[in-house]
Amino acid sequence: MLTCSLGFASGTGSRYTATGSYDIEDGMEYALDRFVREAHHAIAATGLVAGHLIELVTPKPNIPADLAFPTFRAAKEAGVTPPHLAQRIAEKAHAPHGSLIGSIVATGPFVNFSLDAARLAAAVLDEVERLGARYGSDDQGAGKTIVIDYSSPNVAKTMHVGHIRSTIIGQSLYHIFDFLGYRVIGDNHLGDWGKQFGMNIAAIVRWGKPEGDDEDAIAALDKLYARYSALVKEDVALREEAAEWAKRLERNDPEALAKRAWIAELQARAAQPNHDDEARAWSLKLEQGDPLARELWQWMVDLTLKANQRNYDRLGVRFDYTLGESFYAPMLDGLIQEAIDKGVAYRDEDGAVVVDELAPGLPTFLLRRSDSGTLYHTRDLACIVYREREFRPAKIIYVVDSRQELHFRQLFALARAMGYAQETELIHVKFGTIFDQQGRPLSTRAGNMVYLADLLDEAHARARAVVDQASPELPEVEKEAIAEAVGVGAVVYNDLYQDPRRDIRLDWERMLAIEGNSAPYIQYMHARCCSILRKAADEGVDAEQGDAALLTHPAETAVIKQLAKLPGAVREAGERYAPFVIAEWCYETARALSAFYRDCSVLKAETPALRTARLRLVAATAQALRNGLALLGIKAPERM
Repeated sequence: MLTCSLGFASGTGSRYTATGSYDIEDGMEYALDRFVREAHHAIAATGLVAGHLIELVTPKPNIPADLAFPTFRAAKEAGVTPPHLAQRIAEKAHAPHGSLIGSIVATGPFVNFSLDAARLAAAVLDEVERLGARYGSDDQGAGKTIVIDYSSPNVAKTMHVGHIRSTIIGQSLYHIFDFLGYRVIGDNHLGDWGKQFGMNIAAIVRWGKPEGDDEDAIAALDKLYARYSALVKEDVALREEAAEWAKRLERNDPEALAKRAWIAELQARAAQPNHDDEARAWSLKLEQGDPLARELWQWMVDLTLKANQRNYDRLGVRFDYTLGESFYAPMLDGLIQEAIDKGVAYRDEDGAVVVDELAPGLPTFLLRRSDSGTLYHTRDLACIVYREREFRPAKIIYVVDSRQELHFRQLFALARAMGYAQETELIHVKFGTIFDQQGRPLSTRAGNMVYLADLLDEAHARARAVVDQASPELPEVEKEAIAEAVGVGAVVYNDLYQDPRRDIRLDWERMLAIEGNSAPYIQYMHARCCSILRKAADEGVDAEQGDAALLTHPAETAVIKQLAKLPGAVREAGERYAPFVIAEWCYETARALSAFYRDCSVLKAETPALRTARLRLVAATAQALRNGLALLGIKAPERM
């Protein structure tokens, strides 16, 4: 096994095991993997260092090298100074014929390896051309299954920007793990069960079913829910007021004594069945199969799925399964009894099924309420059991906001305490909150909530204005397609370009900027590649036979090194569950391409041979950028 520090992973795209060691036998070998292997072998062949002490790292930015071997540990074991050992290794090490190693130089305690620019260019362009849309992919996940639980909107609710993060991050992870060779199963775990449906059903029974079968009907249903919720809050306030007056009576408060009759009436009203009881009753009827409850519930589910699909289509989001919480209802009684039988849970004196603290810091929670209703933990446990039985996954990944961290800690501990998920890794990919441009959390109550369809429409409109200004000559249909790709791409990238745990802000100027770290900038650089290739084709220039060995200008080499890093970026993104690693690669590649355009003319290159070589580089860069953007779920227009 070859070893290389994690710092080098993001720098060159080497392959790593979970412990951070480089494993040449695991997965595909790309150019930079070969470079690491050759450097490791060159050191080992000197006989001066034991294999387990060879750890390769990324040199500091000011060091003119691509890979370094710090000799400290090896020198200590050999009983010599690090600079002395580094010098001896540099003198004795040799790169084989045709190696990607251009030079081996000792600098103080480091042995520095530099790439051969011409051979690297030939190797990388060959890989991009040979693999095409699969360039950067791997087979490390062959034979393994990953289930990703993402989006998961609540039924009977209009999708808002709060749903977009789970949807976008989850879809990108789906693309990344599929690219890494896993069998990936995407499941939209709908919130279609529980007390909130009791409230919806109670509201419909009380005030009538909304008309229509579109977003307007969902909006009307949302208003009914809010109206009913207000009644529940009034009930709570009434009970609290009655309790307070009762306490004052006990203290012989003069005002309370004077209002004794009124207080008795207040207490009688507070003791009557309230709206919350009514909602709980309908929730229980739904779980027990009441025909009216099931009919209204199914209408809400169908209505929501139809409305949400339009948003999913625009975002390029797809699922293999859409299994709501209701799907697991038949499993719940058996699992609750199993938890009791295994001593993981117990039934209290009120009939509730309780799980005590499973580990330090994990509070007690319920699997069943005293009225026999079930809860999220119960249904999520059934979901794990079902997924293990049906898919036998190596991992189940939940893309859910950070506020649910305690829930998942409890859930994972519960599953393992019951003997499930013993060989399945359970992972919670957390994400932060979306704020408006003023830095305020988006909230319906605050009046600044942004609904998903409105967000995408706004992005499209703003992008269309940019397209109209930049390319007024394009046909109307093409302008619309570009505006949709750029607008939606801007929304997606604004989420994915940073660590998902961070909060993000809806900043339209930054999102749609043609310069800087944004989707439109990267899309523009891809479109610029396509424009150059079209002009070359119009002039009858064939770039396929370009000699990559001519690409030795520093700006050319910088682009080629960026292309070579894509496979490693994909592996790192999978290992860290971090699409932002891919986004960063896209941005850095676009920047390197911009510098290349500034320093190296393509169509007016000094010689015809250099022109065809540079066109070949442009074509390879366009392909790699398309691949990177596709992993983020972003389209790459050929014109902008």
